[in-house]
Amino acid sequence: MSLPADVIYHIFSFLSPCEIVRFRQVSKKSRDLTHSHALWKEVYANARFSRPPGPFSWQSTRYLERTLVQSELVSKTWTSQPPKMLSRTLTNWKGRDYTWTVVLGRWCIFLEGNKIQCHDIDSDTYHSLYDGTTYPNFRFTAHMASTADINGHRVCLLLYHTNDQQSELRRLLAFRVNDNGFSEPEIIGWTHNGSQELDAWQSADGDGFRGSTPFITVRRYHPCLILDVRTRRSYRLPISEMIPNELANQSLADTWYNNVILTKTHVISVSMYTSGPSFDATVLIQAFVVPDSAIPHDVGELRLTHEVILYTYLHSSGLLRNSIVDPVTGSVNIRLLHVTAITPIAEESQLMCLSLALPKPVSNTDVLPISIRSQHLFGSSWEFEHYTVSDDGYVRGLLLTEKGPPYLGFSSVRKFTIDASREECAIAVSDPCPLDLPIQSEDIVLDGIRGRIHYIQDDHDVNVNEVVTIDLA
Repeated sequence: MSLPADVIYHIFSFLSPCEIVRFRQVSKKSRDLTHSHALWKEVYANARFSRPPGPFSWQSTRYLERTLVQSELVSKTWTSQPPKMLSRTLTNWKGRDYTWTVVLGRWCIFLEGNKIQCHDIDSDTYHSLYDGTTYPNFRFTAHMASTADINGHRVCLLLYHTNDQQSELRRLLAFRVNDNGFSEPEIIGWTHNGSQELDAWQSADGDGFRGSTPFITVRRYHPCLILDVRTRRSYRLPISEMIPNELANQSLADTWYNNVILTKTHVISVSMYTSGPSFDATVLIQAFVVPDSAIPHDVGELRLTHEVILYTYLHSSGLLRNSIVDPVTGSVNIRLLHVTAITPIAEESQLMCLSLALPKPVSNTDVLPISIRSQHLFGSSWEFEHYTVSDDGYVRGLLLTEKGPPYLGFSSVRKFTIDASREECAIAVSDPCPLDLPIQSEDIVLDGIRGRIHYIQDDHDVNVNEVVTIDLA
């Protein structure tokens, strides 16, 4: 007696993507079964390695299968073999503008004159996304926000003008991106009335999706500014009363680090303040939610719900696992990947998992303490880290070591993976491997799903820029 299709699909969901593809060779019936969209949606949802958010209804069977197979093949050798320069692709454009980004590891977006151009790395084709001739002298910052509707991921390009006459003008281009490419842009007029400059080069999502959220960060330094792309309203993060006045009133130069982490349920702010000749460090972690009522305003404040202070020196902080809501207590658990050191001059850095427990507020005025459980993952020396994270806690990344004095490039790399989906995180780190890259960290974009890096290569002899795409696994 033949089994029902849903039972067969459930059985197949325990196989790896590559095993399902191999099973396809058994018979015509097995081939038909393994091309089922329902099957690949279930396999995608249960996969135990890095992948983009999904499965969504717009993601085709071919997209789900190809993405999972590529990521599984990378996972088999990511930490066990040194990086191999397996293939090299170039994105070329004329001019001296360095404004560029890579979307979902496939589309390189760059500014050429007054036009925003797009290079499809997979098909090696070019097309124009936006003609800005009417608004000359602009640049853009790329932001990405995951969405679960039928139209694909939302990608936002925030345009800002560099001439004095239009210095306050900001225009937002909102695209939907699916497996077929970019939709026509929705052009959103948006004026920033404050005197503070926005982050011209800051992207909320430089190394891959960092959570499913409708927000983008348009300024990450104090005062932090968040834009809700659904309502087109801006929110700032208020100063905490937990920070002493002598620290809260410091200049920007004394606030060594500030980062905004966007999650499904909260906006997390991580700030570090220093004081004294020994640079004693105070790290403030805050959680905010957006007010339920849509009160008209130019710039409002997010509502602070939870906060905690740590005393440690901080290098960086990012999302490790997105929000999980306890159905019984209503508390929220969020995991951060925390990079710390004992002192500012410590030669060894520490990768830490911080599990933030946010109890359910009982009123709209409560500010509750955050409970933190930390787990040490890895300690060594490196200067920069790049990683791609899935909402459910699967991470694939690189630890890069500089060569000689700063800004001369990198001499070695370690590849690592983290599984933060369970109670205790598990990490695997490769041995240091030679990697001669004469570039700076901010010029690198990692596609952890495919095991690729993208970086800009400037040829000073000709008026041409190149983004180089290299497969490392």
